[in-house]
Formats: sequence, structure tokens, C-alpha cells
Amino acid sequence: MSKKLLIFFGVLALMLTGTAKAGTVEDEKAIRALNDVFAQGMVKKDPKLRASVFLEDATLLPPNAGFLAGREAIEKHFQSEVPSITENSKATFSDYRFRFINRDLAFVDTELTVNNIIGLDGKLYDAVRVNIVFTAVRRGGKWLIQDERTHFVSMPPAAT
Repeated sequence: MSKKLLIFFGVLALMLTGTAKAGTVEDEKAIRALNDVFAQGMVKKDPKLRASVFLEDATLLPPNAGFLAGREAIEKHFQSEVPSITENSKATFSDYRFRFINRDLAFVDTELTVNNIIGLDGKLYDAVRVNIVFTAVRRGGKWLIQDERTHFVSMPPAAT
């Protein structure tokens, strides 16, 4: 085989490998949309909607509870959080970072800010920030969350 042909196949292999690992802008938008649904479910006090972005066998480690396995357990936990949501609560995701492991698997981290929420101590908080790291997988053409780990960034003094 000629040297030029070997180089051509080598470059072609690199291009195909790079394409397989790279996520598209549409993939990033679809993954961000998962968190939009999550935020809607939170402020609407709808645990089923919040849990709908997780796979049936997903896992979650929320900042205020233990390890949860399965969408049903995740939904049940979200139900326990409903009393902390107020009429003025807002949930906003920001600072996304994506690392596509392959076309159908992404490692994502982001920050969630929840405004006007009642804390575990019963006090109203202006803003609570939570770091979130999760794996998103594409199944049947649809992105969903497989595993998610979260922790509080800040728990500010209670609002007056």
C-alpha cells in the first residue's frame, strides 16, 4: 500500500473518530432542555414532570437526601421537596460544561440557582446554588439523565 494511501486512511480514521465523540449544538440544546423541564416541574410543584427527565434505572444523589435508585424513588423524593417551593420560586440553570464521551453519552456539569425557596430550617432563602454533575444518554433518539450527583454551593442567610 502506498504511503499516501496509508496517510489518507489514517486521516479519515481520525476524522471519523473525532466526529463520533463530538456532540452537536443540537445535542447540547436537547440536554439543556432536560433541565428546563426539570425547572418547570420544580416551580409548578410537579414531581412527576421533574422525574420525567431521568431514565427508569437512573440514580440521583441530591444535596439533601441519600442515594436514590430508579425514577420512582427519585419522583418520591421530589414530592418531599414540594413544600419548599413558594409562589415566587424560580429555578435557573447556568454555567454548562459538556464533555461528549461518544455520540450518545455526555458528561455535563452545571449550576442550579433556586430563588425564593424555603430551606430545611423552615426559613425563606433568596437564592440557593447547587452544583450538578450528570451523565446524559441518548436512548431511542431522546436524551435523558442516567446518573446525577449534586451538592450545595451556597446556603445564604435567610431572607428577611
